[in-house]
Amino acid sequence: MSKSILQNKKECYICKSEINLQLHHIIFGKNRKKADEDGLVVYLCWEHHKGTNGVHGKKGKWLDQFLKKRAEERWITYYKKTEQDFIKRYYKNYL
Repeated sequence: MSKSILQNKKECYICKSEINLQLHHIIFGKNRKKADEDGLVVYLCWEHHKGTNGVHGKKGKWLDQFLKKRAEERWITYYKKTEQDFIKRYYKNYL
């Protein structure tokens, strides 16, 4: 896995907490390996990762979609690519 292209500091991407951090793979499934290689990971505190409103929580779909959108935006600017390039690589568009 490569370093995150979304953050430089080991802290929760959402609340900036440095306690109980967990690495979150923003894109998973068949594209997880590519996403990890591209740095589409962030640190999240337990609450934002697995809590009720966290990405894996009961009410966390909004946060999951937010992170996917931010990841695509950052991927496009970081790698100097286009939205179509992202779709070719990941077969989806989150924008």
